[in-house]
Amino acid sequence: MKLFERCMAILLKDKRTSKEQARDRAFIVALNNLKSLHVTPDGGMSIDPDEIREQVIASRHRLKRFVR
Repeated sequence: MKLFERCMAILLKDKRTSKEQARDRAFIVALNNLKSLHVTPDGGMSIDPDEIREQVIASRHRLKRFVR
């Protein structure tokens, strides 16, 4: 399996900039940190709205020094 993954990595190189790749990795890390993220077998996702609301409020509170 590792050999297959290496071959695919060589054949299908990611042509995006490192900035875009880093942004995507940060987004994936943020999604993985959600406690209520559920993925259905057919690929749909659901997230508890209260958890999102709490995280947005906490982020605003942490970053309020940048906003008047």
